[in-house]
Amino acid sequence: MSLDIDKIILHSLRQGGDGQPHADTRSQTLPADEAVQGLMAELHRIYNGKGGKGFGFFADPETAVAELAEGETAPKQPSPAFRIALEQLLGEQSEFVPFSVNMTHLLVKNLVEHALDEQGVLLFAKYNYVGVDYLMLALLEGKESVTVSEALDLRHIHYLDIGKLNLVARIDLTEWKTQPDSRRYITFSKGRVGRKLGDFFMDLLGAREGMDAKVQNKGLLQAVDDYCDSRQLEPAERNDYKKQVFKYCTEQASAGEEIEIKELSAELPGDGDLDFYSFIGQEYELEDRFPADRSTLRGLTKFVGSGGGLTLSFEQKLLNSRVFYDPQTDTLTIRGVPPNLKDQLLRQS
Repeated sequence: MSLDIDKIILHSLRQGGDGQPHADTRSQTLPADEAVQGLMAELHRIYNGKGGKGFGFFADPETAVAELAEGETAPKQPSPAFRIALEQLLGEQSEFVPFSVNMTHLLVKNLVEHALDEQGVLLFAKYNYVGVDYLMLALLEGKESVTVSEALDLRHIHYLDIGKLNLVARIDLTEWKTQPDSRRYITFSKGRVGRKLGDFFMDLLGAREGMDAKVQNKGLLQAVDDYCDSRQLEPAERNDYKKQVFKYCTEQASAGEEIEIKELSAELPGDGDLDFYSFIGQEYELEDRFPADRSTLRGLTKFVGSGGGLTLSFEQKLLNSRVFYDPQTDTLTIRGVPPNLKDQLLRQS
């Protein structure tokens, strides 16, 4: 793995006697030794494969006001403090350690404002992975466990639980520099407290939400359906086509990679001069690349629905072969009930 650490430092967040979060800061960066290299490699891998991330970009307060529709009330304007501090760091007008300390205090201030009680080890890391520069900000939770010593004694240990990554944001510095009009060079976890954590990151970074990955995935599904309709594919052909799309997308997700429309199109059978990429054009407003959303992608191969205490899920290829829908009576008929379900039904009856 070609991951090169430029600077990395740890601070900590704790709850003070007043019940509010407080910071304990470090005065020196960490040496990029084997332990640090291993930690960053694992953090990078886990974060790349993490689903449900939000995407954004640094806000321009003047633009935000200009985009308001007539009659709308101006929302709270994003603070440029983080962006300005980062520009000074990258322009070598400030050093990494004071930058991280100042941003830690800014983070604590925002935690208080959003009534979030977060504690743990706060990591700031500036690193390069395969030619792309990143700045990562992550709060790592501490856990306790028990280990066995060489003398077969039991000992309590405290370790960092890096698998969760509930509070983490990353800025693609290369994309920000080379594509200033991009709306997705900031990514952040929406976390276990949902939208509230997303709002926290927007305020902390002085950012606005950009690309919505779930909307992009839904747009892809609609484009696939429309393309199959335009080619007048038979049901079996339609199912095979969707399976190919699903296979590509899930493989990309498993590898921690994004869906790339041109690459996807190249793997799909075309119709003369009208391949999938040409069909999409500008009409569907799909980005050239975006992360896979597994829950949305299930709609390529399955029908899924729930409500009123009933949940149903079945492969689309079974429609009109084992599963039949009558729209007149709003009734589903299933032939060949799954054995485990059939056994439960027989026992109950």
